[in-house]
Amino acid sequence: MELLLSNFPPANIAKDSSRGYVEKTIKDCKTLKIASGYISSDALIELKRIIELNGKPRIELLIGMHYFDGFTKTQYDAAIELNNYLINKSLGFVYLSNAMKFHGKMYSFTMNDESESAIVGSSNLGSIYDKVNRLYEADILLRGDESRIINHSVSELTQKLGTPIEQIDITSFNEFNRLLDNHDNVRKVSNDEFAEMLGTRLTTPQFEIPIKSEKKSNLNIFFGKGRVDKRGYEIPRPWYEAEIIISNRITSQSGFPKNKLFTVFTDDEWSFQCETNGDFSKNFRSKDDLKILGKWLKGRLEECGALKIGSPVTTEVLSKYGRNTVSLCATKDPDIWFLDFSSNK
Repeated sequence: MELLLSNFPPANIAKDSSRGYVEKTIKDCKTLKIASGYISSDALIELKRIIELNGKPRIELLIGMHYFDGFTKTQYDAAIELNNYLINKSLGFVYLSNAMKFHGKMYSFTMNDESESAIVGSSNLGSIYDKVNRLYEADILLRGDESRIINHSVSELTQKLGTPIEQIDITSFNEFNRLLDNHDNVRKVSNDEFAEMLGTRLTTPQFEIPIKSEKKSNLNIFFGKGRVDKRGYEIPRPWYEAEIIISNRITSQSGFPKNKLFTVFTDDEWSFQCETNGDFSKNFRSKDDLKILGKWLKGRLEECGALKIGSPVTTEVLSKYGRNTVSLCATKDPDIWFLDFSSNK
């Protein structure tokens, strides 16, 4: 038995984390059985992408709480997308626990050499795939006979509590969960502060930055090259990872924040840090975590139904949303900028 902890400083006291163990183990995993109370849409899409890129592992997933607590539309679409792919490729399935609420977190790994291991603890599937938010999790890693008990238990729980997701009619969805709620390094702006920003702080210059829809860059980094190990096993980039590549025609204009770290306030009342860097300051990204900007942009496309999770951002997606630019507006404070991606649709 081994303890797996999130290992965020100052409590980096374990040899490994659940995320680290899953990332290493999945490369040689033949079958991964999961029983998780809660899931996240990006974790499901990233699992699907791993199988697409590498042809394995087989995934058997029981989702324990969402039948009772509800899905967002994006979560449900991601679960259906993964289930359809697994079934079509004979590589597994997704079940919903509809007999009762299941709040456990259990992961069973059967390797190519038939050895087994298992994780039991506090980490939902979304937590394992979240590499940035500092939510400290604690799990137990089991091997041998103990892990085989978990393997059998996950299968039994799936069959006794669950039903194939395609056999359950889900038509009512939770109101969109804000992807940036309680996100590290992101702050929700008060109504008064936002009103002051719009009323007294905005000034010139203002830059209209195109949102490009290249196949494997900008908002479509997910479809680009992932991290490849020496054996050729590829781990995809996160679904919400994104940046904006800005033309030198814009970055060379007077007043553009070149090679600069600054705080942005957004039109939907969030605040986080961004930076410009690279040749001619062409890279516009959120500081420390590229998923912050990605969640802000792609999340809004998903929320209105313009973007289906797991699909690329195209000119058609942007047209459906009603906008293909982001406005970057100066304020009276040179270290604060206003970011606008509102749509008239």
